[in-house]
Amino acid sequence: MNVSNIIMSSYWGREVKHKYITQGSKALAVIFPGKNYSADRSLLDYAAKAAREHNCDVLLLEYGYQSARVDFKREEMSIIIEECKAVIASLPDYKRFLFISKSMGAVIAGRIAEELEIQKKTSHLYITPLPEAVPLIQRSRGTVIYGGSDPLFGQEHSGEISGLNHLKVYRIDDANHSLEVGSVNESLAILLVIINFYHEFYRDALNP
Repeated sequence: MNVSNIIMSSYWGREVKHKYITQGSKALAVIFPGKNYSADRSLLDYAAKAAREHNCDVLLLEYGYQSARVDFKREEMSIIIEECKAVIASLPDYKRFLFISKSMGAVIAGRIAEELEIQKKTSHLYITPLPEAVPLIQRSRGTVIYGGSDPLFGQEHSGEISGLNHLKVYRIDDANHSLEVGSVNESLAILLVIINFYHEFYRDALNP
């Protein structure tokens, strides 16, 4: 296994470091953080570790505004997408892509898969996506995990993506936008359930 950093300049005036882990795989798992949820936080950290267990190469993205420690502005979304596209396009060609995204990252992942024209060889793991990602989710395949008490993604949004043959949708009862509940022990138990969903996603994606 080889661990390196892909360093690129960004619109925000700071270099960004994208962690790139290779182990000779023909499949690449790309981690798309949320607005305030970096790739080293639990939901994405375990998703990356599970990807490695399934022998995937892994790319953990960092957004320019995160590196610069400034607030995100929605009008800058297209800039993030272009910068992330540039990183992925700079890598060797992979036979399979697995896009794992949290919250706002779902919009970025969905857009990039379409704009790079790799949707046919991409499986998505959408973790607590935003409502604006729904049309992108409908046009992709993979798994969606959301919380039953997530104020940003409600039953009306899940209804728009349920019943589609190319998607598995999991609702975590009483969980918030971070897929946590009030109790630490219960939150850890939920995390274990979610990690089992991750393993199922990787098995399905890598053995279609």
